[in-house]
Formats: sequence, C-alpha cells, structure tokens
Amino acid sequence: MLTDSKNKFQRGMVYLFAILASLLIAPFCVIRYLNGEIVNAVVDLAIVVVALSSAIYTYRLGQATQLVSNITALLYSSGAVAVAHLNEPIYVFWLFPSLIANFFLLNATAALIANALTIAAVLPIALYLETTTEAFAMVASLLMCGSMAYVFARLTHQQQLLLQGYANQDALTQLGNRRAMDEEMRLSVADCARNLTPATLIILDLDFFKMVNDKFGHTTGDEVLVDLAQLLTRRVRKTDRVFRFGGEEFVVLARNTCLADALVIAEQLRVQIEMEINDPDGALTASFGCAQLHNDETPEDWFIRADKAVYQAKQQGRNCVVAAE
Repeated sequence: MLTDSKNKFQRGMVYLFAILASLLIAPFCVIRYLNGEIVNAVVDLAIVVVALSSAIYTYRLGQATQLVSNITALLYSSGAVAVAHLNEPIYVFWLFPSLIANFFLLNATAALIANALTIAAVLPIALYLETTTEAFAMVASLLMCGSMAYVFARLTHQQQLLLQGYANQDALTQLGNRRAMDEEMRLSVADCARNLTPATLIILDLDFFKMVNDKFGHTTGDEVLVDLAQLLTRRVRKTDRVFRFGGEEFVVLARNTCLADALVIAEQLRVQIEMEINDPDGALTASFGCAQLHNDETPEDWFIRADKAVYQAKQQGRNCVVAAE
C-alpha cells in the first residue's frame, strides 16, 4: 500500500536528518565551543541530540509517527532560525534546506504554514542588511524556495493519489481490486479482534459466464461485468465495500454485519442481478457464498470459507445463496 510507502519515505527522512546532523552539524558544536561561542554550540548540540533521539525512537518503533515528523520539522526550522539570528546575516542560507525538508516531513498545508512562520521569524535580519536590494533579495529567495517546494509537494501528492488509484482499483470496473480487498479484510479482522465488530464476506460468481465470452466475445463480456459492478455499487450500503476479485467473481465486504443480515443482502442482490443483468440471450444469474468472520480467523481462512460456499451454491444448481459453515 502507498500508505506504507509514504511511512517508509518519512522514516527515511528522519534517518537522513539524523545522519546529516551528525556529519555536518556536530562538528560545529566542537568548533563553536573552542571559539567561545557557547550559545551557538548549545543550539547545534540540541539539534544533533534531538535528531539522533528521533531516529533511534523511529528505528525501535519501526515506523515514523507524525509526532516524530512534527518534532523533526520544528527542530530543523527553529534551529535554522536560531543560527541565522545568532550569526551574521549570511547564515540565513541554513533556512533553505529546512524550507524544503518541511514538505517532506509534513503535509503540504502544514509545511506551508511552518515555512511562512519560519520566513517571518528571520525578517528582522533583513533590517540589518546594508541595502534595500540585499534585504529584498534575501526575502525573495526564501519565498521562491518555499513556493517552489510547495508546488512540488502538491504535484507529488496528486501523483501519489493517482498511483494509489491505479494500485487499488480494477481497471475495467473501477471497483477495488484484490490488493484493496486484502487491506480492507485485514482491517476488519483487526477491528473484530479489538472491538468484536462483526463482518461478513459475500462472494458472488456469475453463472456460465464463460459461455457469454465464447458466444458473444469479450467485449460483450466486459460490458456485462461493468453493468454488474454498477449494480453492486448502487445496491450495497454505504458502509459496505465492493471488489472485483478476478474474472466474473466479485466480493462484498459487509461491515458491522452478522451472517443472518448478510444472507438477506445476498438474496436481494441475487434477485436484482437476475432482473437487471443480461446478455444478448437474456437474463444472467449468480451464485453466492457468505461467511461471517470468526474470532482469531485469518483473512485467508475467512475468504476460503466464503469461496467454498460459492462452490456449494454451484453444486446445488446455481442462482442461490449458501452460508459457509
């Protein structure tokens, strides 16, 4: 899932900041201390210590929490501002990497606010510059850097959403695919273990669909699948999730639903499919299998039970609903 990829990326940023702080900022602690610049040395040391602490905490936890990302962004920005104020105006260049890093650690809106506050915090430095041109150049360069980073972050976020759609969506029916189904089932299992929230899988398989493809071609078959996907999307409840598992097999994940209620839903869908889904020869039907999640059951075992119920429905003559054992 892209959520995992994003967390890995943020975790990498926390590690990278710790490495850069150790290699590039830590030496300044010693240099400034030897030069008698105690306050500067303390600021640099604080940045290094917090950066390393965040990295160690993230490593032990196995993921980058938003709190750690927030702390890292705050540390980097405030440290850059402090360095700029404690030294010559030229040290404002430390702000440029912090402005960019904020967009990697925070969401675009939060990073925009953080950068605006950071730039505002160093505006007094412009008053100490010799000419208005120099002051304007400093502010303009910071604004350009922040603006370009913001645009890049927004475009990257849009691309992530697009890729997430491709990763979790069936191309033909626009329903969730197996990857999305696996994730939703995993969440249902966790919810059941934590809160005893019931959930039931409803698997349906179109009867004799191969004959549709063989007789009328795959274009007609695809049209039938799209029609079925649209019917399922219209007819299920808002809390339910619909997926195309593969071929002519579809899955409805009925959340907060016991087996008895799911059987009613499945029967309603069975009737509606028989009434509304057709090929050029007439009405089509579907066979259904329903399985309520058991305590301590894995998503794989849960799905297998529902799939076996579909097979039993086929054996019983098709166009019927069977409850899993």
